[in-house]
Amino acid sequence: MLTGLHLPRAVAAAAAVLTLVVPADAALLQESSAAADTAKPVTDTDDESSDILRLPENFVDTRAGVVVIEPIIGDGPLPNAGYEKSPVNGLFIQSSDGEFRLQIGGYTQIRWNLNDRDAPDGPDAEFGDADTTTGWSLNRTRFFVEGRYTEYFSFHFRTNTSGSTDTELLIAWGQYKINDRWSVRFGKQFIPLSREDWMFAQDLLTIEFSPNDFTYAIGQSLGAFLSYQGDGHRFWLAGHNGAYGGREDFPSPESDVAATARLEVSLAGDDWTVWDDVVGRPGRAHGVMLGLSGAYQTSTQAVANGHRNGSQLNADLSFNGDGYQAMLATSGTWLDLENQPSFANYGALAQMGYFLTDRDQIYAQYNWLGPGDRPGDFEDFHSIALGYSYFPFAWTNRWKFSAELGHLFSALNNTVVDASGALGLFPSDEGGQTYIKLQAQIGF
Repeated sequence: MLTGLHLPRAVAAAAAVLTLVVPADAALLQESSAAADTAKPVTDTDDESSDILRLPENFVDTRAGVVVIEPIIGDGPLPNAGYEKSPVNGLFIQSSDGEFRLQIGGYTQIRWNLNDRDAPDGPDAEFGDADTTTGWSLNRTRFFVEGRYTEYFSFHFRTNTSGSTDTELLIAWGQYKINDRWSVRFGKQFIPLSREDWMFAQDLLTIEFSPNDFTYAIGQSLGAFLSYQGDGHRFWLAGHNGAYGGREDFPSPESDVAATARLEVSLAGDDWTVWDDVVGRPGRAHGVMLGLSGAYQTSTQAVANGHRNGSQLNADLSFNGDGYQAMLATSGTWLDLENQPSFANYGALAQMGYFLTDRDQIYAQYNWLGPGDRPGDFEDFHSIALGYSYFPFAWTNRWKFSAELGHLFSALNNTVVDASGALGLFPSDEGGQTYIKLQAQIGF
């Protein structure tokens, strides 16, 4: 662990990299923000309060199932291009009447990593055999093209590059607005199940998705879902081809059929936009939301890993206020296998972020994953993460500079969580490994 000679080298390396990743003079970023304000056309609402992270009236919200895409009609023609201070993709091209609109954006995550553990004996081609490992990574680079094609149709295309070589079409869907309450979406998409997996990576509280999400999320799939937006609740019903089915071709040796449902109920507050991320920026309204979801998946033919049927139930409770957001989440996953006993795994997550100033945030996250009655000699997974983030711009999470310290109390090789460089957790037969991550997230 970080003892003896490891600690001074680790701290010195982290301090050196932090000076590269986090701006030394915050005033420089404030000047950049001021320059952006100067370049933006002046409107009646162009004051400091208008910079609060919220959606413009005509913004195409591609996370929620129901999209508000009504054109804003003024006294004259709308600008054909420009930039709106927006939580997601502010660069736009549109027709003069606002009926057709294209929004473009992108971001990348540049990360420095340190992992300190008791490495297992013997070489490891992927993770090496050193107790302390450091290095750089380009974890994800994503580009977005989204918008509307008349009042009733909207679309979203998103690519993702992991590192510098692996590029995939992550999202490709079209949506039809039936009326102000109902919409139907079809294509390749993330399925609404757990609240964390429903988030853009740029809008996470932590630097990376949680160990719970890495282990139990179903990722993107091919299919369709129906969504409803009420005054105090909203829900999604989806039919698709299962966990990570978006990466399958036809025909596929692992063809699955799955059904997913998620219900969100507002227990306090009436502003749904506060739940579009798990960050909790200053200036937002108070709210409490309960989320309940479930999924069932069955294989339509024999598959190599022996999985036949699976199901999952999730529950989450979220709290939002002026400069903070907290979430408690739990899940249970059941697998019915072809040639061995069925079993269940469980997980729970607790996290909270709090803004010390309009730009400076501290946060904490705890993860527990239990093996349940899974066959084998497994132990519970326990980890914590503590972090700090600096947001140079008030209206977007896309620019963020973060530092995070994490610790795993368990022996990773004895848990249900797989080793992952993105998570910062390496193979180990001993409990007590630690990681440090420094990340610059930049975009437009």
